[in-house]
Amino acid sequence: MSPDGRWILYWSSARGRAPSATGSLMRFPVSGGSPEQVLETQNDAIRDFRCPVRPIGSCVLSRWEQGQVVFYALDPVQGQGKELARTKLGATPADLAWSVSPDGLRIAIASRELREQIRVLDMQDRTERNISLPHGWRIWHLSWAADGNALFVAAQTTLGYFIGRVALDGKTQVLLDRGRAQWLSYPCPSPDGRYLAFSQSTFDVNAWLLENF
Repeated sequence: MSPDGRWILYWSSARGRAPSATGSLMRFPVSGGSPEQVLETQNDAIRDFRCPVRPIGSCVLSRWEQGQVVFYALDPVQGQGKELARTKLGATPADLAWSVSPDGLRIAIASRELREQIRVLDMQDRTERNISLPHGWRIWHLSWAADGNALFVAAQTTLGYFIGRVALDGKTQVLLDRGRAQWLSYPCPSPDGRYLAFSQSTFDVNAWLLENF
């Protein structure tokens, strides 16, 4: 949903056996109507977009350019706008996860290259800083708390999967631990900060002994 509540944004790619080389960012009016293309880009693991929940911020588009992850303002009607921030993570960032703050002024990033850290980019003063995580934490997905003072993370250690809270001062808290059998992902706080939605995948593995075959 766009920050002003007028548009639903989504990716669209051509169907086929082979992955499409390009994808289209589409907009659909909440009031009803036909979908329209906002822009077309190359399909890669870095290309993505996020929108803040408050109407004062703009959506953000990520791209991979010359060894850096670059973030641009994204308008549902005008398309890609000015550059907002950029950061260097590695040759090709693996397992990149990022989220824009509710006010649209900061971006939090997790990646395999950052190891046990979360990077926060400030789009106002163009600075960045890293928040250290406990040993062994590997972040799969993250999102900002409704008040913008912390992050919710779907993470993993050698002991299993869990949902955690990471304050901007580095204090951490495990909120829900499901061990090794259930993969927790995509934490999403409600706008009022009272609830936290997430997905949960359960794995069942059985061994069978076959005889006389």
